[in-house]
Amino acid sequence: MIFSYASWKDKLASAGKPAEQAIAAAPAEETEKEVEAVSEETADIDLESLTASMDPQVQEVFLNRKEQGEKVQFLIIGSDAMNDGEPGYASLLTDALESSYAGLVETEVMSFDGTSEEFLMSGPDLSSGYDVVLMEPFTLKNNGRVEIETEHVHIQNVFGEILSAESDAELVLHPPQPIYGAQFYQTQVNALEQFAEMRDYAYINHWVEWPSTEDLTLKDYLTEDSNPNNRGAAAWADALIAYFTGS
Repeated sequence: MIFSYASWKDKLASAGKPAEQAIAAAPAEETEKEVEAVSEETADIDLESLTASMDPQVQEVFLNRKEQGEKVQFLIIGSDAMNDGEPGYASLLTDALESSYAGLVETEVMSFDGTSEEFLMSGPDLSSGYDVVLMEPFTLKNNGRVEIETEHVHIQNVFGEILSAESDAELVLHPPQPIYGAQFYQTQVNALEQFAEMRDYAYINHWVEWPSTEDLTLKDYLTEDSNPNNRGAAAWADALIAYFTGS
């Protein structure tokens, strides 16, 4: 009887193994199919040309994800200025990434109307595993409210959360829109660029696409509230698109 009971248990255990193996194998098989699908979809992309204008560390992320058959998870963080204009720079950049990368890049947009301190206090969910983060760090919103050094700490806090979820993620910084007659704000933007260089963060100086802050024609790119209008949004987007698509 003891022998029969042991044999019966062995048969039950053997019968359960194939099912368990099938369940365990299913996620791996699905992942392999997803990798194959991404690889097929993006096979004809000339990634070297598309990423030619990027900083080397940002380019490396794109190349690695394509080689691994994975999509680049791309996050745009910034003030509500990204939505100003018809369309705003965030929409223009998102469309350019989708048309250029044929499914290799998945873009998410996270806009916030407030300072960098208020953004962090709002508890944004940055744990989704973003690979590349384009951040306009609320510098204009911070003007007169958040010190330059504190803004830089906030940037590092945001990127630290990104890195905790994706260890090889890269951060790309860019300033808000220029405004006519900028004074201390100009100092803030200069400090942001110097901070990016010091920390080895990629930086896009889109201000070169706009008239000087001392040029009256800059007002043709802005609304009465100094937000980007259609022309301003296009100028801003042109610099970002050139960086991320090489065109």
